[in-house]
Amino acid sequence: MVLSPRVRQRLRTILVCGMLEFGAVIGLAMRPDEIEELMHTMNQPRIVHTIPDDTDTGDDTDRSD
Repeated sequence: MVLSPRVRQRLRTILVCGMLEFGAVIGLAMRPDEIEELMHTMNQPRIVHTIPDDTDTGDDTDRSD
């Protein structure tokens, strides 16, 4: 089953909020600025590292002259 990035982001947000709520129910304290920092970190774009194949020259120009 493949989920779209938007659905994965929504599920991740729900999971983190659920864990925060669970911590509040059992009495763990978390400052509002820590929660805000956590939510800000979750909303940062991800950088994907890929390994180029052997035919990749590093630019988009054709060097077959």
